[in-house]
Amino acid sequence: MINFEENDRSLREGKIETAHGDLNFPVFMPDATYGTISNMSFKDLEETGIKAIVTNTLHLEQKIGSEKIAKLGGFHKLTGWDKPVLTDSGGFQVFSLIARRPNVKNKITDAGCSFVDYESGQYKFLSPETSQQIQAKIGSDIRVVLDEPVLENASLTDIKRSVERTTDWAKRSKKMFLELNNLSEDDFNNPKVKRPLLTAVVQGGSNFEYRKISLEALVEVGFDIYGLGGLPLQLKRTWDYSHEGGFYKELLQFLAESMPKDKLRYALGVGTPDNLKFAISVGWDLFDTVLPTRNARHGYIYVKKEIGDKEYDDYSVLHLSNSRYEYDEGPLDSSCDCHTCKTTSRAYLRYLLKIGEGSGFRLASIHNLHFYSQFMEKIVRENQNV
Repeated sequence: MINFEENDRSLREGKIETAHGDLNFPVFMPDATYGTISNMSFKDLEETGIKAIVTNTLHLEQKIGSEKIAKLGGFHKLTGWDKPVLTDSGGFQVFSLIARRPNVKNKITDAGCSFVDYESGQYKFLSPETSQQIQAKIGSDIRVVLDEPVLENASLTDIKRSVERTTDWAKRSKKMFLELNNLSEDDFNNPKVKRPLLTAVVQGGSNFEYRKISLEALVEVGFDIYGLGGLPLQLKRTWDYSHEGGFYKELLQFLAESMPKDKLRYALGVGTPDNLKFAISVGWDLFDTVLPTRNARHGYIYVKKEIGDKEYDDYSVLHLSNSRYEYDEGPLDSSCDCHTCKTTSRAYLRYLLKIGEGSGFRLASIHNLHFYSQFMEKIVRENQNV
């Protein structure tokens, strides 16, 4: 089910066997929030080199409904995407909704998450059990248990409560997962049993001690994958100054070094190419982020070093809104072999994005996702040649 490749390199490599094909790691998975990558077909996505996607449990339930997805044969049959799919728990989305839309009915308790769906106006409830039931109906290959995130500046009291609740919810989630898949605990631990993989999410904010407490409690329950809950942001500046408080590399490294070596590590929401490279170097395996597609729609284009408007450690960025590209007939990146770079000039793509044309969003997204795919392959190649 999860096979680690034995080598003397620092990079963790291996293969995940799923019902929808094998997935080599380390791997980046784009966020198909509503069951699709905006403005792209799955054929487009496949041609960029993407091997798996992450989709949003809560939004799929809101927009189409897991019952309907199940009646239509599951996510893979409905969409035609025949590669692995990871579904999140919906917890972060509910947490974000409640934080942004104060309402007496919007609250998180030990039982679960109560909230008013701002689109339908209906009262909803998401629990560890219902999250697993929804994911089962979607038919995903990798599933995530419900957790409670905290804000970056959360108090120790809030962090402690979050860790305790996350642990309790993880136990309830696994119990429901076993029931839904007709498994015993022995079956769960038997590598010969074919089943979806289950991911627990480590909480604890920026507090190292509570991150360790959370991880140890989850390891005692037992999961296939352990994830980083909440983006690792530090309020005080640290190694990377691109965020207001800094991307908290120390926390990412600490948590990776604390995790079981024979389990997968999933850095949820990470991240920029440079942060991906760092995370891989310290032992993380799975990644997802909205950055390549969201940024593409704003003309924020990832390219090789020294040809963009802003330089980073291992890449640079074109800002296509810049007037300097108005008459630029060259490709986004002459070293790139994606469909966009073969067919579209900077000037024309700039025009399409400026008028809000969907084809422009598609072309920009194709390039950015291809860049991410190639960037991940480059990291693996460089490590293999060490």
